[in-house]
Amino acid sequence: MVHLDRYTSDLYLDKPSDVQHYSVLYDHLQARALDPGSSRDFITDVTKTHIDAASRP
Repeated sequence: MVHLDRYTSDLYLDKPSDVQHYSVLYDHLQARALDPGSSRDFITDVTKTHIDAASRP
């Protein structure tokens, strides 16, 4: 089952071909995702960059 949370409604997909499609997409995303430590470092670096940019005149 695939649950898509949309702005005005939710959509549930249970057709095997739809579930397979989203399963493959999830696998691709998971393969490209950073590990937890790298994710934390990336978020910290981006936050610092935005804070530094916002503090410049």
